[in-house]
Amino acid sequence: MDNIFTRLGRLIRVSNIKTRSFSHEKESYVAVLVKDEKTKDTQCLLFTDAEIARAEIRALKNQEDLLKRSFISKILD
Repeated sequence: MDNIFTRLGRLIRVSNIKTRSFSHEKESYVAVLVKDEKTKDTQCLLFTDAEIARAEIRALKNQEDLLKRSFISKILD
């Protein structure tokens, strides 16, 4: 994989507006707004805390695949 340099993103906690008391639904999710690098389309993705934790573990095990911060990101972010 080529080195890809990018800027930092933000994970934002959002409330689940339609949580039902009898449901397994979470009261909140972690949201991230992303842009597809090819199509330039944007979309909001929602993750549970458990999904974020699994992703962090996966990243620790596969550090060779991680993105690197750009020089601009280090100055601006």
